Amino acid sequence: MSRPLRIEYPGSLHHVTSRGNARQNIFLDDRDREFFLFLLGMAVQRFSWILMAYVLMSNHFHLVIQLRNETLSRGMQWLNSKYSLRFNRRHARVGHVLQSRPDIQLVESETYGLEVLRYVVLNPVRAGMVARPDAYLWSSHRAVVGETPTPEWLAVDDVLVQFGVERVLARAAYRDFVDAAIGRKMTLWRDLVGQIYLGSDEWRERVRERVDLKPRADEHPRVQRLVGEPSMDRIIRVVADMFSIHESRIRMGRGGLPRMLTAWIAWHEGLLTNVEIAAGLRLRYSGQISRLAEQCDRVLSGNPALRNYVNVCLSTGSRSHAQVQV
Repeated sequence: MSRPLRIEYPGSLHHVTSRGNARQNIFLDDRDREFFLFLLGMAVQRFSWILMAYVLMSNHFHLVIQLRNETLSRGMQWLNSKYSLRFNRRHARVGHVLQSRPDIQLVESETYGLEVLRYVVLNPVRAGMVARPDAYLWSSHRAVVGETPTPEWLAVDDVLVQFGVERVLARAAYRDFVDAAIGRKMTLWRDLVGQIYLGSDEWRERVRERVDLKPRADEHPRVQRLVGEPSMDRIIRVVADMFSIHESRIRMGRGGLPRMLTAWIAWHEGLLTNVEIAAGLRLRYSGQISRLAEQCDRVLSGNPALRNYVNVCLSTGSRSHAQVQV
């Protein structure tokens, strides 16, 4: 299975979700929840996180974390493994407690930061567990609105400063902001790009520059390294650059590796539909796309040099000067 690309840098904001293995419950009682929060506080201090929000559900949890250093992946591995060991020991069980890796989205704080905070603390309301978020004991919301003491590891002031400089008024504005979304369908994840990027076009371009500087690896899904929503036009352009040919040879050609590779990238990495791919390749029948992709799979599996070359070209989104050996 591909390992998602992680982009971590000082100041980056992340929405993190960890789920129970096979959708099993990961909190069986309040002692489990209390111990998890104890570990969460240790993780915040140990890995220098700024924890903006959290919520503990029955079979998963959400965190919103801003980084001071590149410690998110390492910290989540520590947190989840420590909790799993204690959970299994306490409940006399064996096996995985949590799914192997958490889901992590990189968030542009200026445009989506507050929406993600609101999404997280409204989880119990959307699940029908409570009518209002301040009735739920196992989230950061009650501490932010002042209904419970604030743990020293929860960045309440970092949340409130976005609603005003006076604490009482800021808390009231924050409460109104959260309450305004009760009963409303949350649509912010429709804007998610490449499964991990939530932000404006300009912000994604800045992130793309950071991605280009990261070491490339086969296990990182290439669609995530392209960052932007891939289109047939873009994929054809990248492949034409790879082979130093005109785009028309791919669009109008009668086969060959470039055309086959274009179908493969659009199918596996671009997640485009057969109809979209067929239109880009001027094919009458969309059923031909899966056959082209399967043929390309066989070619790539038998040519590691070509596969690595393709990875690099897709990672950078630019033309390489290396020669393709086919």
